[in-house]
Amino acid sequence: MKIDFHVHTNASIDTLTRPEDLAKRSKALGIIPAVTDHNSISSNARMRSLGAVFIPGEEIFTSKGDLIGLYLDEAIKKNTPFLEAIDIIHSQGGIAYLPHMYDRARSGRYASEEEAAKVDVIEVFNARCLDKRFNEKALDFALGHSLPQGAGSDCHHLFEFGSTYVELPDFDIENPKALLKVLRKGRITGRPTTILARGATTAIATARRIARRAFGQRQSL
Repeated sequence: MKIDFHVHTNASIDTLTRPEDLAKRSKALGIIPAVTDHNSISSNARMRSLGAVFIPGEEIFTSKGDLIGLYLDEAIKKNTPFLEAIDIIHSQGGIAYLPHMYDRARSGRYASEEEAAKVDVIEVFNARCLDKRFNEKALDFALGHSLPQGAGSDCHHLFEFGSTYVELPDFDIENPKALLKVLRKGRITGRPTTILARGATTAIATARRIARRAFGQRQSL
């Protein structure tokens, strides 16, 4: 069983990938995506309606940067305090997964190592980390704290999906506890994405924000 723990759809402001296309590519490649859109779970319903096999999640921009909740039923608000967000994830029976822990090219907000030690899983390979040392430090942290290790493409474009995944023994994909149990037996395959993909992501986000503002202005006329 192969899982990419960090995948975006067009429910994220900086992505154009439709759930329909992700579901189709997922089935073709035999890789299960964790759908982790920025501050949104809206694509999860569409993935379910398509009959896709996936893990429902959200990438929450907390008070200390990004935190992924896996197996979420309800969205968690942007800017929720980091430790509170972990508690909310757990209250939903979910898994707190910390992505790109040491990548200082991201939000400017970062959890301390003491706070990070309270999550359930550390992402030790993120395909969009431009400096491999960020991933290496995350791996060292996970090993040092005996935390399970995850990996994700962090894909914002469909062509990125398939580059990175964790290969696991078969388990009940709908059971978070079963996932945590087998994750310690996982084998990571990871390939860094091109810097051009990150540049295109920024361009998409800018264009969509401009379009939203322009549409809002027209609506108010």
